[in-house]
Amino acid sequence: LNKLFIPCPQVLDELNSILSELHKKNGFKNQFFYIQITRGVQDIRSHEAESEILPTVFITSQNLDLNPYRNNPDKKGLSVRLEEDIRWARCDIKTTGLTGNILSSHDPSKSKVDEIIFHKNGIINEGSKSNVFILIENSILTPSLDQNILPGITRDFIIEKLRGTDLEVLETEVSLDQFRSAEEIWLTSSTKEIQPVQYLDDFELPRKNSQDYLWLEALNYFNH
Repeated sequence: LNKLFIPCPQVLDELNSILSELHKKNGFKNQFFYIQITRGVQDIRSHEAESEILPTVFITSQNLDLNPYRNNPDKKGLSVRLEEDIRWARCDIKTTGLTGNILSSHDPSKSKVDEIIFHKNGIINEGSKSNVFILIENSILTPSLDQNILPGITRDFIIEKLRGTDLEVLETEVSLDQFRSAEEIWLTSSTKEIQPVQYLDDFELPRKNSQDYLWLEALNYFNH
C-alpha cells in the first residue's frame, strides 16, 4: 500500500475478527484468505484519484488442500519451464495486474507445466506465482529482493528458520548455470508451503532418498 501511495484502511485494525468470522461462515476446516485492496471508488473515471477517496477492501476465503508432499515426499516433483522475464521492473509490488505472470501459462502452443521460472540477463528472478530456492554446493541460495522480486511471506519465513540452523543461506544472484546444476530446487508460496521441482524444461533432476532432501527438512517448519 505504501509503494502504491494508498492509505492503509482503518478496517484492517479489525482484521483478526473479520477473518475469524469469515472462517466460521465458509466452514472449511482448512482455509486461505485473499485480501484485495483498491484505491477506492469515484464517480468519474480519471487517472487522478480524488484526494478524499477511501480504499475498498475485499476479502474472500477458499478451501485449502494440504500440501501433498507432507504425506508423500516421494511424490513426483513439479515440472517448470524457464522463460525470459519481460514483465515490468516493479514486481516487488503485489497487484491484481498479473497478466505478465500468467500470460505464458495460457499459451496453447506451449506445453503445460506447474510453474514458470523467470530470468533476466542470465539471472533467475522468481516463479510466476512462487519464490525460488536452490541447493548447490552445500549452500541454499535464493534471489535477492534487490532484484525487485516479490518479498513472499513464506520465502521470508523459510529464510528465518534456516538461519537458525547450521545451513548457509544466501540471498544473492542465482545464475542460470547455477540453477540448471542445482542439487535441489524448491518453490515456496503461501498456499503451497514448500514443494520440490523434479523437471526443469526437458531435464530431470537427480533423485535422492527422501530422507536426504533438505526441502523435506524445511517443510517440517510448517505446523497446522
